[in-house]
Amino acid sequence: MKTIIFSTIITFCLAIGLQAQNKYSDAILSYAKKSADAQLALDIDEYLNYMHPNIIEMGGGEELAKQAVQQQLNTYKSMNVNVVSITHGDPGPLVKAGNELHCILPATTKLAQGDAEFDSVNTWLAISSDDGVTWSFIDMAYYDAGSLKIYLPEYNPAIVYPEN
Repeated sequence: MKTIIFSTIITFCLAIGLQAQNKYSDAILSYAKKSADAQLALDIDEYLNYMHPNIIEMGGGEELAKQAVQQQLNTYKSMNVNVVSITHGDPGPLVKAGNELHCILPATTKLAQGDAEFDSVNTWLAISSDDGVTWSFIDMAYYDAGSLKIYLPEYNPAIVYPEN
């Protein structure tokens, strides 16, 4: 009986610990869904609202960012590839990076080419500069941890990126 009670307490504590790992999970997932919905709707202006502003600014500004996104869309179109859906896993642990909060967000993009569908598994870096109220994202398909130091001056190397 003591073993059952002890096991139940340990299981309960572990479950609470895992849920408390990222108290902003709901907000992160809400903003990630808005970003994904904009991508699926091919609404580049709305999609850029969820891209980290340093990526846009240091990449040459909003017009160049729009052109880069449009070029990616054109590449998919030329290959007869359609984005079917974008889903996200649970956000990883938070890491403080200067005045920002960072965490890893797993992403899966379902693509279709003709009758074939396939998943592209990726990682987004979720970033908040207002203590978790709003979130922006960097798609890590285009950046590695080293290049992020250029775009995020207060980058914290303690964040753990999954192997791609």
